[in-house]
Amino acid sequence: MYNRYRLTSMVYDREDDTQKIIPEKRVFLSVEGNVTEKEYFDGLSKNRVKIGINAKVDVEVLRRGKKDTNSAPQQVIELLEEYIRLREQNEDDILQEVSAQFKEQFSLDFIKQFLEDPDKLPKKQKNLFATELKKIGYDINYRRYLRKYNDKLDEFAVLIDRDMQTHSESNIYECIKHCKDKGYKCYIANPCFEFWLLMHLADIEKEFGNQLDKIKENKKVSEQHTFVSKEVSDRAHHGKSGINFDRRYLPYIDKAVIQAQKFPGDEIELVDGIGCNLWKLIEELKMYGK
Repeated sequence: MYNRYRLTSMVYDREDDTQKIIPEKRVFLSVEGNVTEKEYFDGLSKNRVKIGINAKVDVEVLRRGKKDTNSAPQQVIELLEEYIRLREQNEDDILQEVSAQFKEQFSLDFIKQFLEDPDKLPKKQKNLFATELKKIGYDINYRRYLRKYNDKLDEFAVLIDRDMQTHSESNIYECIKHCKDKGYKCYIANPCFEFWLLMHLADIEKEFGNQLDKIKENKKVSEQHTFVSKEVSDRAHHGKSGINFDRRYLPYIDKAVIQAQKFPGDEIELVDGIGCNLWKLIEELKMYGK
C-alpha cells in the first residue's frame, strides 16, 4: 500500500480562551511548508483578537504528516481538494473508503466497530489495524476533527511559493487558473514565504532597496539557507522551540501588511514580481463582521 491520504496531525485541538468562541466561518488554507507556515498561522489564529480579527472567523491550516514532503504547487492544491472531498463524505462513506483499502485483511464489521467504538475490540487486532491505517496516512481523529466544519461561509485557499529555482512559470500560471476556476483563494509569495516573514523583521526598502534582484533570485547561500531564509534566520533566530510568533511576528503584522502593499498584489503579477499578497487575507479577516 502507498500513502494515499495526507491529512494528518498529532496535535489538532486548541485550548486557549479565544477558541472557546466557535467561529462561524473558517478559511481552510493549504500551504507548502510543513513547519514554519503552520506555526505562523497557528499563532495568527490564537492571537486573532489581539490582531483585530473577529473571533468568529478563523484560519485553519491543513496539516499533513511529518514525513510528507509533497510540496509542489499542484500537491498543495491536491491537499486542499482532499479536504474538500472529505467534507462531502458521511460516516458511511468513510467506512466504505477504509474498508476498500483493507477488505482482504479486515471484515467490514470489524472496521465498522473500529470506527464506532474501538475499545470493544481485542487490543491486538485494534493495534494492528491502527498501524495499518498509519501506513497509508489515514488519520481518523484528525479527519473527524476537520469534518466538524461544514459551513457555507467557509473559504478554501492555497499559499504557494513562486520559487523560480524549482517551479516553472507555466506551472504557477496553471495553478492560478485552477484556483480561479474552482473558486479557491490563491496567495503567492515570491520568492518564498520567508519574504513575508522578512517584512515583519526588516525595513525592506531601506535595508534591501538595492538587493531586490537578490531577493528575487533567492539563491542558496549555505546548506541550510537561501538568501531570504538566511536574512530571516539572522533576525528571528528560529530554533527547536519554533518561530516564537508572539515575540517576533505578532507585534509587526501591520508593518508587514504595509510593506507588502508596496509590492504587486495580483496573483498574475506575482509570478514574475517579488512580493506576497497574504496581506489580503489579513485585511479580509480584519473586515469580517464589520
